[in-house]
Amino acid sequence: MNCEDDPRKIFRDRENEPTSFKFRLIHETFAAIINRQLKVEDMTFSQLILITYVWENRNNKVTQKDISKALHIKHPTTIGLLKRLEEKEMLTVTVDPDNKKYRNIVLTPKGEQFVERNKERKRYTDLTLTEGMTEEEIQTLRKLLDKVIDNMQQQL
Repeated sequence: MNCEDDPRKIFRDRENEPTSFKFRLIHETFAAIINRQLKVEDMTFSQLILITYVWENRNNKVTQKDISKALHIKHPTTIGLLKRLEEKEMLTVTVDPDNKKYRNIVLTPKGEQFVERNKERKRYTDLTLTEGMTEEEIQTLRKLLDKVIDNMQQQL
């Protein structure tokens, strides 16, 4: 089936389109797939990323500022995500007793259960993304993506 036969497909000049466009397509498609999967749990991709960050740093103090910096999101966006996750009883936000300017973020048992359930989704997603690739190709892809990330971070 070619592009004319499938209205969901658009014509792409794969050999000449900018690399930045390819990354945009990857990001938008990936976010749409994850958001569709998470809809049944009334969660979003952004919320998943935030809650996973808190879980991965559960042995350290995590503040709103830490989240904004680590996830490269603006403070108001962080506040909105935290508010929605707190309403869903996935985490708690409390004033830091050592510094009243900071808010500490801690997962609730419900939040921890959500992260545990999503570990399998993460494994499945990784397998889907690399389907048809050899182990060597997957390692090469990872190295190349790390180079792209390093190049981009130099521009910040």
